[in-house]
Amino acid sequence: MRAVVVRGFGGPEVLETVEVPVPEPGPGQVRIRVEAAAVNPVDVATRSGFMVEAGLMAPREVTGIGWDVAGTIDAVGPGVDGHAAGDRVIGLRDRLDLPLGTYAEYVVLDTTAVAPAPAGLTAVEAATLPLNGLTAWQSLDHLRGLGVDAGDTVLVMSLIHT
Repeated sequence: MRAVVVRGFGGPEVLETVEVPVPEPGPGQVRIRVEAAAVNPVDVATRSGFMVEAGLMAPREVTGIGWDVAGTIDAVGPGVDGHAAGDRVIGLRDRLDLPLGTYAEYVVLDTTAVAPAPAGLTAVEAATLPLNGLTAWQSLDHLRGLGVDAGDTVLVMSLIHT
C-alpha cells in the first residue's frame, strides 16, 4: 500500500510516498480503508520537525503523517465489539508512537479512537471532524471548569498564523 512519510524535516518537499505492507489490526483495533484524511497544523508541525524539537515525539528514521481519517472498516482485530467490517467511521491517530499516519491507503487505530461517521457527510467533510471536534470538546470542558454553564454565550476567536 502507499503511505506518506518523512525521512527528514522541512517543508512540503520532504513528504514522500512509499510502499509499505498493509497493516494488520491487533487486539482492540480496526483497520480502516482510508477515503479522506485532513491536513491539520499538527501535520505541519510533525513534518517540520517541531514535534521532535519540542520533545513531544521521539526522533526516528521514518515518520508517518496524518491524524484525521474518514473511511470504511475492512478488518477488525481480536476482542473488538461495536465495530464491524463495512462500517463508515471517522478516527483520530493521536498516538505519536505509531509508524504510519492517516495519509495512507489503510490505517490501524484503537477502537477508542474511532466513531461512526455522521450520516449525510462526505468522507472529505467527515475527515475534518476528529481533531477539530476533540479540540472543541476539550475547550468546552475547560470552560466548564472556569464556571461557564449550559446556556452561557462564549465568543470563539481563531488566530491564523502562516
